Amino acid sequence: MESLLATFASQLTEVESEITVALSQDSAWAAAATRLQSIKGVGWVTAAWTLVTTLNLTSCDTVDALTAYAGLAPMPRQSGSSVWHRPSIGHTGNGRLRTAFYMATLSAAQHNPVIKAFYTRLREVGKREKVDGCAAARKLLHIAWAVVKKDQPFDPNYALG
Repeated sequence: MESLLATFASQLTEVESEITVALSQDSAWAAAATRLQSIKGVGWVTAAWTLVTTLNLTSCDTVDALTAYAGLAPMPRQSGSSVWHRPSIGHTGNGRLRTAFYMATLSAAQHNPVIKAFYTRLREVGKREKVDGCAAARKLLHIAWAVVKKDQPFDPNYALG
């Protein structure tokens, strides 16, 4: 077991150094990665998946297009005036990006004051845990979009004015 843990640690160090080398080749991507990691809950894995899958957030023109691309936009299931089920996120979009943000949300719901307040409010209203997580992941993706597009690090007091 110790040998396996040592192997994983060395592989993790190797991957981190490769990512560092890749980011050093493009200053715009490196700056975007730094700004993404300024958001509590978003680590280097989520930042890397975000940058790679969205080509540094240039593949989507709007934040709504980005949430649809990630598969975090609720999709209505209806035909005309007949509503079949409640809207859900389904299995569309980029699964790896969606998973990265969902997993980041688990940390952000504990440590990021903006996401924590949002998640707590949804829980108090009585939403299901998976619904809360997906909604918080969508909000975290919106914050990531704003941080990169506005070229500013995350400020938890921004909305407070």
